[in-house]
Amino acid sequence: MQPAATRIRDDIHDLREQAATLEELATRRIHIPHDCGRCVTSAPTPINLSAQDLLDQTLALARMLATTAGLRYGHSMSVHDLLKGLDRDEPCAALAIRQDAWDIVRLIDDAAWHARQLTDPDPSHRYVGVCERCGYGVWIPETQPVNGVDHRCVMCGHISPLAQIAQAHELRLLTSGTIDTGAKLRQQLRACGLQVNANTMRSWVKRGRLKPVGTNDDGMPVFALADILLLRCGLDKRGCNA
Repeated sequence: MQPAATRIRDDIHDLREQAATLEELATRRIHIPHDCGRCVTSAPTPINLSAQDLLDQTLALARMLATTAGLRYGHSMSVHDLLKGLDRDEPCAALAIRQDAWDIVRLIDDAAWHARQLTDPDPSHRYVGVCERCGYGVWIPETQPVNGVDHRCVMCGHISPLAQIAQAHELRLLTSGTIDTGAKLRQQLRACGLQVNANTMRSWVKRGRLKPVGTNDDGMPVFALADILLLRCGLDKRGCNA
């Protein structure tokens, strides 16, 4: 195969593995107590909004790549099935002969990097939300200011104020119904540039300000992301760190 085709095949294979991790993060099962006391239910809940965002974006990218490679597919096909169909010599060769082949490589690399950010965040970058037009993820350098700066989407080219994107994402986090263990929620917030100290969270729990909403499959307590964000907002307003 051509060098570009080999690179595309390798990158698509990597993206397949990252997409499987995203799906696991977005759909783990949790246990929610009902009002009937000891009665509990186990339900698949999107407990990581950023993972679900990236899974949706990966699906959109996979559909675009499949169309570009001349593959036929149904709109009910999962991201796993689409990437499996792309992870072959023929479609990769079809993508490699295009004039924009290295732009395709960049898009696939970006998608895989974004997915890895959720499991092993690079502290030099943070997730601030999604493009208002196409829903593609927006990542910026940690030191980049949000206020007074515009962002051009790498997928569709739409320009939006970064502050507007960040505010919309915080609102989505508040209303997402996201729940997870404290450590996982702090990791998700840290990837978005929203810091919550572990000791601070333990203090909230000890004082009864933060209460678990259930347990996961391992019996660990899980919390509502909205509760943590609201408590964090109160800390920011008082200018304290504990």
